Amino acid sequence: MTFDTNNIAKLALLARLALSEKEMERLGSELERILEMVKELQKVDVTGLKPMSHADDRGLPLREDVAYTPNGRKNLEQSQGYEDGLVRVPKIIE
Repeated sequence: MTFDTNNIAKLALLARLALSEKEMERLGSELERILEMVKELQKVDVTGLKPMSHADDRGLPLREDVAYTPNGRKNLEQSQGYEDGLVRVPKIIE
């Protein structure tokens, strides 16, 4: 596929790019080279390969799901604004 200045201008408009004529010519040749590389990749035989959703398929490390009370609550109970299991803060809306 060849990219003429009309195609490049339309792409630039969609991408919100302001390109000069010289930049459009250079971009056209670069896009053609990119498409040639994609054609080369399409020649690779991938039959029998599983599709990948990510390059790293190790998965996430899991931990045991255990409920616990965080230690921070003891510190809150000793603070001045702690009352009936809640932390009192200054009123900011009149």
